Amino acid sequence: MRSSRRLEVMMHQVPREDQLELAAAIAAGARRRPRQAFGEYFSDTGGSCALGAAYEGAYALPRDPHEAHAIRPRMERLFDCLENVRRRCPEGCNKRLPLNAIILHLNDDHHWTREQIVEWLKKD
Repeated sequence: MRSSRRLEVMMHQVPREDQLELAAAIAAGARRRPRQAFGEYFSDTGGSCALGAAYEGAYALPRDPHEAHAIRPRMERLFDCLENVRRRCPEGCNKRLPLNAIILHLNDDHHWTREQIVEWLKKD
């Protein structure tokens, strides 16, 4: 086995429990606020990015877009995996960052749906 492939296999991990809980929170938040936001946690039009959806899924947030827009979630306090798990971008752009940064990258740069991010979190 080539050394790079061996390293890749060694780095594969089973999702942590809090990573699965994060996926469930994103899914719940996306159901509550169906419109997706890019470049911000909550948009003026009532959308949320993947991390905004996680916050929405973990807490009851105001439905008014202007009230929600002012919220800046501190999700690492709820989900340790956001700061302490490093993941490689599944799109192949060679980024390896903490999970919170990769989620934002997938949402904002690759325009993955929140549902795609949920499935990725659950399988890897």
